[in-house]
Amino acid sequence: MIGPGRLDGTAVVNGVVTLPLAGPQPNALRRSSAPEFEGAVAAEFVVGPENRLAVAVADAFFQGRSQHYSPLVIYGPSGSGKSHLAQGLARWWRTARPAASVLVTCGSELARDLAAALDRQQLGEWRAALRNHDLLVVEDLGQLAGKGAAQQELLHLLDDLAGSEAMVVVTTRGLPQQISTLLAGLRSRLSAGLAVPLVLPGPDARRTILERLALARGLTLPKGILQSLAGGPSVPVPALRGAVLQLELAQRSGALDADQLRRLLAERPPSRGVSLRDITVAAARHFGLKMADLKSPSRRQTVVAARGIAIYLARLLTPHSLEQIGDYFGGRDHTTVLHGQRRTEKLMKRDPATRHAVAEVRKALVA
Repeated sequence: MIGPGRLDGTAVVNGVVTLPLAGPQPNALRRSSAPEFEGAVAAEFVVGPENRLAVAVADAFFQGRSQHYSPLVIYGPSGSGKSHLAQGLARWWRTARPAASVLVTCGSELARDLAAALDRQQLGEWRAALRNHDLLVVEDLGQLAGKGAAQQELLHLLDDLAGSEAMVVVTTRGLPQQISTLLAGLRSRLSAGLAVPLVLPGPDARRTILERLALARGLTLPKGILQSLAGGPSVPVPALRGAVLQLELAQRSGALDADQLRRLLAERPPSRGVSLRDITVAAARHFGLKMADLKSPSRRQTVVAARGIAIYLARLLTPHSLEQIGDYFGGRDHTTVLHGQRRTEKLMKRDPATRHAVAEVRKALVA
């Protein structure tokens, strides 16, 4: 394996490698489907021993040898960092090659864009535009399940990009050859490159991620608290961010003592996680509403408050992307979801009623 010391700017502490993936934010390339992290956290990818193959992949990008691995398939469970790594590599590519054409999209967008091109009778122009990129990132391949026409287009696109020596990166939850909903030809084509597995971060990586997240929010976590959080069960990275947000709120209300820490740890979501439906049901019940109200376009104050809390908890407790949460809550776009999340976070800092409502809904989810 390629040694991490060859990576320019890479930090190695206690066996954990921090990859520098600086550059413009994903929104400079397209709307982001990855969880948003603050400042420098978004420009880093923390790699523990359990995910060390990712270091070799980044090294290939940094050394200009990534085309040898195309198509690069990054696969693993939700919350393992697939989108963070793929979009970080895209940011690095854009920074290192300012003249390069980069596209970051996802399976559902690819299918929607194909349908729109067919409706406008502009299929040829759409195909030509896709083939004009030096780097193509397609996230969440599973979204193409049941979309045969879009899969066929992607298969032909991969063949054409291979001929032009363009780089292709794909993220998915499992190995392509094991995804029965994909066309056999597409599974075969994706298997011709390098497949990189990612798993949920181990204890050392969790500790480093928690430290980075706390630093980004100006939060000082005592060593004992860090150790308690990092030494717990494996959880998705967004759940670590949620833990830091909870600790920040606890510190705002006073000193964080051992009893408060035990309560916070006890309130962490169970290892099975919670679903978007669980969160919606709990929020609707707390406000005396129906699930359909939270998914509706209603702007009633009670509905907006309940929906905002549900969105905030969805970002806090699940690995779902902004787009996935928006689709669930009535087809809202990612900017609307992000606005709802941030509005609730601001209210929690100054409004005791909002803090109480969030605490009660969260308590119902882990009861």
